[in-house]
Amino acid sequence: MTADLVRLVPHLTAFLDEWIERQRVIHAVPGIQVAVRVGTDLLYSRAFGLADTSTGEGLGTEHVFRIASHSKTFTATAVMQQVEAGRLRLDDTVAQHVPELADAPIGSSSIRELLGHQSGAERDGRAADFWQREAPFVDRDGLIAQLRHDRVFPANTHFHYSNLAYSLLGLVLEAVTGTSYATVIRDTLRPMSEAMSEQVRIGPELDVDGGFGLPARRASGHGIPRAERMTGADGDRTAPVIPPVDTGAESAATGFWANAETASAWAAAHAFGTGLFLADDTKRLMQRDESKISTGGTTRWYGLGWIIRKVGDRRVIGHSGGFPGHITQSWADPKTGFAVSVLTNRIDGPASALAAGIISLIDLAVEEADEKTDELLEPGAAGRYLSLWGDVNLVSLPGVVLQLSDTALDPAAGAVVMHDDHGALRAEAEDGFGDAGEVADLRRDGSSTVTAVTITGVTHYRPDVYLDREAAMLAPDAG
Repeated sequence: MTADLVRLVPHLTAFLDEWIERQRVIHAVPGIQVAVRVGTDLLYSRAFGLADTSTGEGLGTEHVFRIASHSKTFTATAVMQQVEAGRLRLDDTVAQHVPELADAPIGSSSIRELLGHQSGAERDGRAADFWQREAPFVDRDGLIAQLRHDRVFPANTHFHYSNLAYSLLGLVLEAVTGTSYATVIRDTLRPMSEAMSEQVRIGPELDVDGGFGLPARRASGHGIPRAERMTGADGDRTAPVIPPVDTGAESAATGFWANAETASAWAAAHAFGTGLFLADDTKRLMQRDESKISTGGTTRWYGLGWIIRKVGDRRVIGHSGGFPGHITQSWADPKTGFAVSVLTNRIDGPASALAAGIISLIDLAVEEADEKTDELLEPGAAGRYLSLWGDVNLVSLPGVVLQLSDTALDPAAGAVVMHDDHGALRAEAEDGFGDAGEVADLRRDGSSTVTAVTITGVTHYRPDVYLDREAAMLAPDAG
């Protein structure tokens, strides 16, 4: 499986470039950064669009994004390192380490309950307008005050996601280690600099380099243009910049910055057998299904610091991150170290859908490609074709061609698999409204390059050719 991923991802690169840029434009996201890897092997890393709409600065793969709730995976890992070292126990109570909360309802909650969002603590407290920049994030005293409130539920009643609970874990780490949270995390992250071939760009707040001395350029966060929010509103549809803020005492829950390369490396490092950060027994404990959450027709699980879900048949661990101006998502397969990170710098960016779409597409390629040969089927046909009906993308793989749409959030879901049939390219026979079972007619120039493809009788042309023909198609007397 791992060898197939390494072999096939390069053949998907051109489509991934086309698809991600198309999704960026469709969803009006200023910038998108993507990394795909297997373990320490970086297979794909790209940046699309702008880091900042107000300056026009282009986005690079070195820019860091606010990865927000990814922070919980770092905090949970640091906590479990203290458990492994014998300085902390999962059934320790909050009151044992943060005595100011001994008489508060949360004081009797265990470390495990905080890690698994089973403590019943409020999500953000009763005065959380710092999430829309109307107040600063709380300091330590403000956090303690928020945590004194009654819990929403008794412990272990419901999964109730809580930024306050993870901020409290930051205080527990400081108490156990006698150092600052930033120092704890810097020590936790240090092995990444030795394991990665790329530069490490990750860390909480201003310490975005994780203590490794590397410069960090920040991708600016962006909001939703007024013209998209108000019915009938006209005007500039450029996403407005949202300036960054310091997350104060909530850094352990939401303060991290990273680029996609480093975020994907972090997720991949939590695969079994890497020898990084934690023993495999501890990783299995963290990645076990602690809670099941079924909402909106989707089922996910939560472990100790990790969101867990199925993408197709693949079980992945990871985390999303939402912050004013940034939406991000990372997933990793703990069995293989296959990891994907998608970072967007718009407050409603489609990071989660894109990350799942990338995994589904790569898994489709692995499933359909001929593992007995490296010879590509119809390599001259690979690329994008246009018609009045829309676009078609052909991806050539060993023994098979995939017909994909770059406008679909999940291109694998609507993919048509095409095989060689005595020299013709025929779509797989299946129930369907499209070209299932039909032969695609490939039109070539003097060389082996395909200039057009006819699908269900409609000719799709290479983009430059289509643009030359479109005016005639739209003429009143056409046809």
